Parts: sequence; structure tokens; C-alpha cells
Amino acid sequence: MQNVNFLNIEELNKSQRLLYGHDDLFKKLTSLCKIKKLPNKIIFSGFDGVGKATFVYHLINAILSSQEENSYNLSEKKILETNKSYLDLINNVNFNLKHLKVDDSKKIISIEETREIIDFFNKSSINNKPKIFFLEGAENLNKSSSNSILKVLEELPENNFFFISHIENKKLLETIKSRCFNCRLFVSSKESQIIKKKLIAQYDASDTIIPNLTPGINLKISLLFKELDLHKKDFSTKILAIQSYYLEEKYNKVLDLMHVYIENYFANNIEKNNFFKNFRIRNKINNIIHNINSINNEIKSSFYEINLLLGIK
Repeated sequence: MQNVNFLNIEELNKSQRLLYGHDDLFKKLTSLCKIKKLPNKIIFSGFDGVGKATFVYHLINAILSSQEENSYNLSEKKILETNKSYLDLINNVNFNLKHLKVDDSKKIISIEETREIIDFFNKSSINNKPKIFFLEGAENLNKSSSNSILKVLEELPENNFFFISHIENKKLLETIKSRCFNCRLFVSSKESQIIKKKLIAQYDASDTIIPNLTPGINLKISLLFKELDLHKKDFSTKILAIQSYYLEEKYNKVLDLMHVYIENYFANNIEKNNFFKNFRIRNKINNIIHNINSINNEIKSSFYEINLLLGIK
């Protein structure tokens, strides 16, 4: 079991030594890596929480530790504790890797960051290992930052890799897609249930398995419920507690998870035969949450409006 601080939840992908699912794709890519045929520009797409970032970090570890003994167990898709590349990675001292996460609030890569990426690739490796850049959250790039990334892709030196993760069905510049090898990550409903149980056991999360959610999103909600002691509480209590936690911490991931949980609640519980009523309520809630993020509306009044729509007093 691993304990995790919910406020550092986004660090889980980097430190996760076990890769669940995606067996065939991981086997194919690591096989190509062994014979030095791995494409050096790859986009990994899939739904949020399907395991894209964890997959990329495992591939990065497999590449960087390929010459190290007792470092990566390919048959079990497991990074061993003695893996030096992994230890350097989680301690942020791996000079062969540069990572940039583009989130909703940022949406842009500055000119300075673009120059840093170019400089990163232009500098010689100190240990003869490949240099790898991982861009996470490419769906949040705007046109200017997309063109900056396109320039880097076009000038990528040999024996270097550029990996991109992208949420499926969201916008990404077609010229970026056309210059990369595209991999889609997907897990079946049955496999998703198995992975959820493994993640909950590994991280000692509350035993909450929610239908229709990806394993990663399910784990984050489970950890949030554990943090707030909400596992056995009713829907209204959970929403109110999550809102109070957000007001205290101002951590956007909490707002995102509340939104997902409300959407899932509508999909599985509320008056399934009254589609149009639910559709109108959901649209109103979506707009309120969007406005919290985009124009920084007064948060307490926004939560009050949401609660009225949900019938929470």
C-alpha cells in the first residue's frame, strides 16, 4: 500500500512503478526501442484518466534504463526500486528528461519556454543516453503555443524523443498530429474494473468504484473521499464537503473532480426518464463551473446556484 497526499496527486503518474493495462502497445513500443526503431515523435491520446502519463513515464524509464541491470521488469511492466533513472526522475535530477504540463489555466507555452526546449535538445547528453521531452496536456495549447511546439518537432535532433499526451476528442493542431506517430490508449470496461481495484488497493484509497469513470479519475475521487472521510456519506454531504475543501485549498483539481462526480450522478441516478429536464440542469451547472474557471466568479454564490439546481440545502 502507498499513502498519498491528495494535494500532490498529480505527482502519482511520475512515481507509479506499476503499469496496469496497455500490454500489447507497451510490448510493441519497447520491442521497437530495443532494435532502435522507436518513432521519436509520438502522440499518446485517450480519455482523461486512462493512464497516458503513467504509460509515457514507463516508456521513458524503459528507454533511459535500457543499459542498466536490474532496472525494469518488462514482463511485469514494473520499474524496480534500484532503477537509477527512476530515482533521478522522481527527485527531479534526471537531466535526460524535460517535462512540461499545460493545464487549463495556462494554455500557452511562452517564447522563453520554447527556447528552453530547443536549448535542451541542442545540448549534448552527458551520459550518451537519449534526451526526452514530455509535453502533457496538449489539448490545452492555443494556436501560438501549438506553432511553437510544431517548430520544435520540425527541428528535433536525432537520438532524441518528443512525447505528447492528449485527451481524446479535444483539439490539437493537425500539423502536429501529421508529424507524429499516433498511439491511442484504451481499456475495456472489464479491464477498467480490474485496474480500479488494483489502484484502490495500492494507494489504500476509499473503496469507491464508480461506473463509467476511467481508472485514473476513479482513483482521484476515491482518494478525495478518503481525505474528507466521505466514503459512506450521501451525495449531498459529499458535494458540500468537496465545496468546502475547494474554498479552503483553491486547488482546481478538486473542482474538476466535483464536476465529474456530479455528471456521473446525473448519468446513473436522477430521473432517467426525464431527459430534457436533466439536460437543462446539467447545462446550467456546466456553465456555472466553466465560469468559475474562466472569469473567476464569486465562488460561494456559484456553489449556492449549483446546490439549488441539485436540490441540496
